Amino acid sequence: MKSETKLGIFTVLGLILFGFSLYFLGGISVTSTYDLNIKFADASGLPVKAPVKLAGVEVGKVKKIKIEGEDVIVVAEIQDGIHIRKGAQFSVVMTGIIGSKYLKIVQGYAGAPVYAAGEYIDGVNDVPMDVMITQTMGSIKEFVDSVNNNGMLGSQLNQTMNELRQLSTNLNQMIAAMRPYLTNSVQNLDAASEKLAALLTSIDNGEGVIGSLVKDSDMKTEVKQTVADLRSTMAEVKTVVGKMGKFQVYWDYDFFYMPKPKLSTSDLGVDIYTPSGYTFYHVGMANIGNEDDTLDEKDYIEKNKFDVRLGLYNEWAKFSAGLIRGSGGVALELKPFYQQEFLDRFTVSGEFTEWGRDRTINGRHFNKPNISYGVDFRFNKYFSVGAWARDALETNNFAIRANVSFNDQDISSFFGLAAMAGSK
Repeated sequence: MKSETKLGIFTVLGLILFGFSLYFLGGISVTSTYDLNIKFADASGLPVKAPVKLAGVEVGKVKKIKIEGEDVIVVAEIQDGIHIRKGAQFSVVMTGIIGSKYLKIVQGYAGAPVYAAGEYIDGVNDVPMDVMITQTMGSIKEFVDSVNNNGMLGSQLNQTMNELRQLSTNLNQMIAAMRPYLTNSVQNLDAASEKLAALLTSIDNGEGVIGSLVKDSDMKTEVKQTVADLRSTMAEVKTVVGKMGKFQVYWDYDFFYMPKPKLSTSDLGVDIYTPSGYTFYHVGMANIGNEDDTLDEKDYIEKNKFDVRLGLYNEWAKFSAGLIRGSGGVALELKPFYQQEFLDRFTVSGEFTEWGRDRTINGRHFNKPNISYGVDFRFNKYFSVGAWARDALETNNFAIRANVSFNDQDISSFFGLAAMAGSK
């Protein structure tokens, strides 16, 4: 055999051995490590050799993923010298919406014992981001379908708007009947005031029948004072009547739909903005429904609660306090981008009630404050849609909110009449 042939054979064999070495030894690290076994209900999308990160720093790799009984076991290979303390949280997360997944570690409390090699630890079974996106898109589709005439939301909104239109029509008819009398009253006050002014002038000049009769200076003074008092009284009445047009009254209807428990609630109220320009009142009913209806398994909404609030407002914030959904609390609305076109349509809101809640509702015990918050987008002056978290510290139900609000200028006449009565 020629030497060139021998050299070729040895070269080929060397390359084959080198390839096998890379294949079998590629997963072996020269760094000393130890294993931790993390238990999950689902580890979908997490690949073997995925990074293991502690406080954003890579401290190991996913060595193996296997099933033991009902659990998925993720074997994390951790570098020696990296101590994971008891109470640490392990979760499968993504680097972004379309990024790769890795094993995230949130360190336990300082001073806590360290996990031993081979120990089994319960992981945090958060809903994966891809599943959340799928659920959210499904919820949006369900909401859009509900807005159609055949959907639950659409039918309820249509029914409520029909009732509101009927109520507004009745009030308009009543106000229309009263408006001529109010208009004539203001006109008569103006005419009477002009005549009294002319009368005072004639008395001063001694003109006319009264001017001729009132020769006594004391009597003349008393008559002038009486007429002046009448003019002052009519001016005050005219001012109060003018206030009737400065009240702003809005009908406000909220509809919340929670896709997960498949529940919906409705709120109906009236917002009354006073002539002061910075105070308002809200009177209404929250969680409207039939209390005799059979409750679903996850229905923890207490129906037909009074909602009465006193608030302050300006162009970028609205704060109110009082009886909110049947319990004492506060509410806050903010427009962080109120000076920017289009972005000023977004509103961030929150309700904080029932600080000392400790009771059982439909078989479930509640002992945390009731906090709800969300973001709304107003399409126009009548309609807005938002995403909310209802009772975030307890049930934490995702809810889609639809709001219908419109100004009823006619009903402000009632509050003007009340102002007139209160000024007496």
